[in-house]
Amino acid sequence: MWFKQPYCVTSNLDYAKSCIWWYIVNEGSSDQDSKKDLWNFQASDLIWQYCKLLLWNDNRWRIYFAKPSTVSDSWDWQQTFDSHQSLFLYALCSSFKDNDGNRPFLPENAALWSAFFSSEFVDRLKLHQKSWWKDLCSFADDQTLNNCDFSIYSAEIFDAIMSEIFKIKYSQVLHTNSVNWEDTSDKRMVESFLSWYFNFTEEYETLQKSFPQTIGVLKSNQNYYKKVLESLKIINNDKLSNIAKDSWCPMIWSFSGVDFVACALHWSQWKWLSLTPSFLTLFYNELLHYRVFVSYYTNWIVARNNKNVWDGAQEIFLSKLWDFQQHANIQVEAANDTLRDFEDFNMTYPLHIWILLYQEKMKKFRDKSLSPVVTIFYSLSEKLQNVQEPN
Repeated sequence: MWFKQPYCVTSNLDYAKSCIWWYIVNEGSSDQDSKKDLWNFQASDLIWQYCKLLLWNDNRWRIYFAKPSTVSDSWDWQQTFDSHQSLFLYALCSSFKDNDGNRPFLPENAALWSAFFSSEFVDRLKLHQKSWWKDLCSFADDQTLNNCDFSIYSAEIFDAIMSEIFKIKYSQVLHTNSVNWEDTSDKRMVESFLSWYFNFTEEYETLQKSFPQTIGVLKSNQNYYKKVLESLKIINNDKLSNIAKDSWCPMIWSFSGVDFVACALHWSQWKWLSLTPSFLTLFYNELLHYRVFVSYYTNWIVARNNKNVWDGAQEIFLSKLWDFQQHANIQVEAANDTLRDFEDFNMTYPLHIWILLYQEKMKKFRDKSLSPVVTIFYSLSEKLQNVQEPN
């Protein structure tokens, strides 16, 4: 029903794997249209088949999942694994152009174009692999793409996307969503942070007067993360933050595509929490589709090696395969470590600011309220103490 109803429904994510249609595996192992088996693919055939299965609008092949809402009689799309919402998948499939400037592996109705500054990923991420007079990863120079080292090419795309996703989320913990909003002045961001986490209603001038040292620390950290957001190369964070701001990101989600990405990055459903279920879904959705590509590329090399079609280059491709698998495993481990670090930061930074506020308030109480009376207490103690020597 035009993706308004999930074909996979469960109340327990542990059983999500039973929802994936194995049809995608069968279709990926050959090209039925051209009657080619996997071992007979060129590298460009592999990219075409991967993008067609997961990105083109065919409901037989999309990995789709939704969770029943506990609030209303509907679906909650916050935990939706959808290939059409994968930033890595879109970036990889749109990075190749032919001689006419067309993108042969990208459908016209691809939904994530507005999440990026532009589709010129090759130049922005320096994905060129030069060899003498041509680029080995240029579809215009070589339509087979057999000499392109996709272990490097895809890893660079995945690394860049995951890095920028976490830059955005780390900034959001400090309530620094964008660098172009009207309310991203130093004063407004400080007010928003303290209001969001601690329900402070005072204006900046009052807060600055009451907690000058803490406000200084918070402003310095927020300005640092504004510079982090300015360093983004591919993800258009300002546009995504505006989409989330305009959509208001409801508690029960009924939208997908770029709206899902925007709200997963820029909306927190509870105070003290930027690590939302929707962000976790976005994170694992990227990891899923990168791992699918790694597995697909691995099976393609093994299939060609078994058929001995490398023309004496088996050792080169098998060494590339081994490097790819090892590097992919390291990437997965690094991604999980980054997620844990972010979870720690997400929970401890507000606590850090709260402790600074408390210390500053206690110091003010000690210096201005306690000092005038402490001498009286000491004098009274001396008068009332028993001056007789104990027996």
